[in-house]
Amino acid sequence: MSVANDPGHSEKDPGLQKYPEFSEEDPGFPEKAKIYHVLLASLFVLLALQPYAHVAGGIFVQLGFAGLLLAGLAAVASRRRLFVVGLILGVPAVALLFVSGRIPTVAGGVLAIATLIIISFVILHRILKHPVVTSGTVSAGLVVYLILGVIWAKAYWLVEHFRPDSFTGLSGTADIVVERDLFYYSYVTLATLGYGDINPVSPEARSLAITEAIVGQLYLVVMVAGLVGLSLTQRQRRPDQ
Repeated sequence: MSVANDPGHSEKDPGLQKYPEFSEEDPGFPEKAKIYHVLLASLFVLLALQPYAHVAGGIFVQLGFAGLLLAGLAAVASRRRLFVVGLILGVPAVALLFVSGRIPTVAGGVLAIATLIIISFVILHRILKHPVVTSGTVSAGLVVYLILGVIWAKAYWLVEHFRPDSFTGLSGTADIVVERDLFYYSYVTLATLGYGDINPVSPEARSLAITEAIVGQLYLVVMVAGLVGLSLTQRQRRPDQ
């Protein structure tokens, strides 16, 4: 008996009904998936703002990072427990972005890393549990990959803050300049480009760099393979496509 003639077969894929968040067949898809597109856009804005980190005391980058955290929290709002934890960590992280001083800056960095890890975990869990590949799924996958770069950039900055001269090739010693350079270095490492203009020299910095390069490559391999597998499964369930 063909699938089309199976009386138990619904015109709508049961997987789409179970996981409507990314489903383009679901009437509410545009509203539900839009936040992942917004979050992806906020990450690209943050990347674009980095060359101007020194302008106006870094206020534009701080605003961009605050927007990233808030968009990320909005993206995980449906997971109540983790959303509450994210709020407890993320709201102070956003507030501390605009407070000067060593302790607020370090505390804000730690809270931001923790918040981004929670956001990444929730989004990645949704991708892995979702049965179909749509534009929302792709955006969510890209979001997690780009967030990895932000997490490691913050981690590099904390290492340099507590152990100065952990990196060679930095263009200055001011916090804004160091954070900008390490943001660049993080994405160069994530993409395994290895330009060599900035190098880790302390054991902690080298360990972080190795970990980021490995995680970045493993993520791409696993995610691409996973999305291809989901796409093939989706096509098999829909012979008409």
